[in-house]
Amino acid sequence: MRRHEATLRPGYVCCAALLGLLLTGCESEIPVEINLRPALAEIPADLAAVKFTSEGSPTAPYVMLELNRPGGFSGFVALNRDARPVWYFRTRGGPNGFTRRRNGNFVLLDSQRGLVEVTPDTSVVHELPQQAAPGRRIHHDVIADPSDRILFVADDWQVWHDTLINGASIWEWSPESGVVTKRWSSFGPLNPDLDRGQRTVPADWVHQNSLSIGPRGNILLSMYFLNQVISISSDWQSIEWRLGGIRATIPVTDFFSGQHTAQEIQPGRVLMFDNGADRAGEKFSRAVEIEISGQGARTVWEWRPAKDNWAPAIGSARRLVNGNTVIAFGLSAGLVPGATGPIEVYEVESSGSIVWHLTVGGDTRSTYRATPVFEF
Repeated sequence: MRRHEATLRPGYVCCAALLGLLLTGCESEIPVEINLRPALAEIPADLAAVKFTSEGSPTAPYVMLELNRPGGFSGFVALNRDARPVWYFRTRGGPNGFTRRRNGNFVLLDSQRGLVEVTPDTSVVHELPQQAAPGRRIHHDVIADPSDRILFVADDWQVWHDTLINGASIWEWSPESGVVTKRWSSFGPLNPDLDRGQRTVPADWVHQNSLSIGPRGNILLSMYFLNQVISISSDWQSIEWRLGGIRATIPVTDFFSGQHTAQEIQPGRVLMFDNGADRAGEKFSRAVEIEISGQGARTVWEWRPAKDNWAPAIGSARRLVNGNTVIAFGLSAGLVPGATGPIEVYEVESSGSIVWHLTVGGDTRSTYRATPVFEF
């Protein structure tokens, strides 16, 4: 579905304050009162140099941005509906994803520091330090599983035909005990000789960039360099399917590439941000929903703004319970070759109508993702 005319529709206050961050929204359009976190009275100069402008009203009371500006502000920032900061946490490196635990704490991925569990008042309660290459370098995503343990993706260095290759791994961390367990490796299920993309190099084979839990307890892993999303069985023993890309078990005719935030939002329905990194001809990025049926797949929904925004890297698409989708185009113009910018976030209805639009400018370079947050 292509939008040519963009119109803003009114938003609604969420009908319940929820701890969950994703797949969360309103079952009803009846506004109710919730306790909102006040805007920050004092903002550090480097964050104040970032400019936020919004139109319309989003479903969620907050949105979490992951801003990255070497020499400026890098970290996590929550904005209210008026696009004013209400919370932030500064990172040493780039912010690379976050999740939320049952106790309401955030687990933040700092590319230099590692995983940091932070309370809503920004107190650090647990930490898993980062390891340098060729160690277990954590990057790109972290999620909480149904048991409240933390899953994250990391480098996996192994020798293949006398060459040291960096593949993908998934680990489990229990913050209270500190126990870390390796759950899955790309070596074995995938073959570096056959499962290769045009960007594959020994130091970065598949470039895993998102992790999510599906409706069967399955694990979805997005691999940027293969233009592919795979589903790993809940027991970690097999691959259920490979959607798109090289050696796919479920080919797609509507090509996607460089995808991020792949999620199976309901059985057989996969939502992702399609960066279009390798799309021939017209350059654009979009949110796309693909239906899997047997060994085939078809696009059942897509959205791109009336003025195309090509973000060959980063970005996100998040589906809310009310059916709306929050979509982030994360690159400023020219940050990578061809990127059109601006950094912007939309919430759109299934019809394609825009209910909220946020633009991010000033002294910043990118936002890794934009995630609705319903409670602090």
